[in-house]
Order: sequence, then C-alpha cells, then structure tokens
Amino acid sequence: MKITRFLCRCRSLVFVAILLFFSGRASAQLVPGVRGLATRAPKNMKIDGDLSEFKDAFCTPVEYFSFDAKTLNNRAAQFFYLWDEEAFYAGLRTLDATPANLADDDHLWEGDGVEWYFDTRQDKSFRSQSWPTNASPGAVHCYWTGLKGTNVQPRFCLRPGFLEAIKKIGVEVGARRTAHGMEVEFKLPWANFPNFKPKLNEIIALDAELCYSDGGPRIFRTFAYGSPLSVQQPASLGRIQLVEKLEPLFWRTCGPVMTPVRCDTAWTQNSRPQITGYMAIPPNQAEQIGKVVFRVLALDGKTRGDYEGKIETFDAEGNFQRAVAHWPDEMARSGSFHLIGFVYDKAGKELTRVAPRMVSVNMQPGY
Repeated sequence: MKITRFLCRCRSLVFVAILLFFSGRASAQLVPGVRGLATRAPKNMKIDGDLSEFKDAFCTPVEYFSFDAKTLNNRAAQFFYLWDEEAFYAGLRTLDATPANLADDDHLWEGDGVEWYFDTRQDKSFRSQSWPTNASPGAVHCYWTGLKGTNVQPRFCLRPGFLEAIKKIGVEVGARRTAHGMEVEFKLPWANFPNFKPKLNEIIALDAELCYSDGGPRIFRTFAYGSPLSVQQPASLGRIQLVEKLEPLFWRTCGPVMTPVRCDTAWTQNSRPQITGYMAIPPNQAEQIGKVVFRVLALDGKTRGDYEGKIETFDAEGNFQRAVAHWPDEMARSGSFHLIGFVYDKAGKELTRVAPRMVSVNMQPGY
C-alpha cells in the first residue's frame, strides 16, 4: 500500500512538473505578426538620462554600417524598449561628435532628436492608414530630445495639427552627455491612453525615428521598424509585444530588428574587389551569440559560400559592436545574389536569420 501511494505521489509530481514545463513554454510565445518587444522594466524607474536601467531591455541598433569611421561615429545608435503597469519607456544611446538641437520647442525634429510613433488602439482602427483625430484617441505622433541648442535640456512636443492627441500626463524626458554622444530616456504613461490596459503579452505598435542634424537643421533620418511612410500611416508601424524578458525563442522572430544586416562595396580597396557584409550586434545580448555567418546565395537559391563574421567593437563605452565579413565580388555580382545573415548561440544552434532591409529611410527615396 505504501509503495502504491509512493508511486501515485511520484506520478502526481511528474504530472505537475510537466504542466509547469509546458505552461512556461506556452507563455513564451509571440503573437503572429509581431516584429519587436518591450521587456519588463525594473522597479523604481528614474528618468535621468542614465540608461543603466535598460541593461536587459530589448534593443534595436540603427546605422551601424558605414565604411567611414567618422560617419559611423556620428550615426550609430541604439533604441531600447521597456514597460510596466505605469508607463512605456524608451531609451536612446547615440554616437555623436556634435550633438545639438537648434529648433524651437514646437519643431524638435529639426535637430538631433527622436520622432516617435505610438499606437495602443485595440479595435479595427489599430495601425490604420491615418493618424487619429481627437474623436479617436489611442495613438500619438510626437517628438523628444535631450537638447536645447547644444545644452542638455530635455524637451517634448506633439505633432503640429495633432496637439490634442494626448493630455501629456506624466510625460518625462531625461538626458545626459556621454564621452562620445548622448543618452536620452523617455517616459510615456499609459494614463494618456485610457482605453488601453497594459498587461503581459498585449500588443501595441510603434516606430522609432532618429533625426540627425550634425549641428544644424535635420539632414538625415533613420527608422528602427518602418520608413518615412510612418509619418502618414500608423499601418507602417511595427507590432510590439509586451513581454517579461527576451527569450531565446524570440530571436527568430525579432532578429531582423535586433541584428539588422547590410552589404556594400567599399569605394577604396587594397585588394581585388570585395563585398563587405555587416550585422549589428545588440549591446545587451552579445553574450548569447556564438557565431555570425553571412551566406551568399545564387538566384536559384543555391549556396555560393558561407563567410563567418568577425565581431568588432567600434565604441567600447556603449558596447557598439558589429560583425564584419568579406567575399569576392567575382562570385557575387550586384543583382545576381541574395544574402542571409545567420546568428548562432554558443552551442551552435541557430537563433535567427536576417536579410538586408529593402527600404529607404533617409531624406530622399532610393538607396
């Protein structure tokens, strides 16, 4: 009898363990169509420009691909995303030798700053083709910067023509200079979106546009998720899921914004022509990466060659890293090949695969 009770108890424990295992796996799922994440914020968030609270946050690197060191060190940046029951939080770390925003308080995009697109609507108007009127609350197009002129002075404004989109309840911006650029934090409380209730695995949409001025008016812009179409249409925004943390399972879906890829041909070379592949490495997830491989494919899908990327650090303070590989121009003429970047973990398991983005993001259409 004791043996029977013991076996029954063991079976019960095993059954409970299996349920816990699969329930845990079930919770670590992304909704179809999701492109990015916001991870849980630590307690007692302080908006002061210090991004140490974002050390475990989901990140989308941008503009890691210039051949020219001067340009690279004035363009590369990292966007971070956090949430809790009170607010959504964004962080920005930039490399910038001449940070400045000379614009007045109502035109913050005309300088170094962020053009921010955000949609919390939970009905058929979610990611619609136009920004909502006052009669349809739940989405906002706004701007934030850590500068006034060349001084550290955080500022926030709403898009002209949509000045009643939100009540600006509890909105905060914090900023500080770093050795090679800026760090800026943005807090957007959910109280500005009364029809949205934040909870685990909820879906919102956003795009993060970084505006560059090089000390004057805006001369360059780049987008983490979409393109300048986001100015016109919330439908251009990326679907974002509110999660507890970045799970290894999420890499496959979110890799295209976590580890964006580009290839190009340098205009000056000391060898026969080579093509260079770049992949951005997210600063707070680099330790999970074991290897990066660039696969060159013929137009029929056959592999022409695999080239392992070498990880290089181009700014240690902000942990700005990218993987770099080269292959002969002769075996991959422009227009005659495809490229896929593969990311593997330390055990050699594939985390994600990424293709170069085919979208214009600067001031004029075209590549």
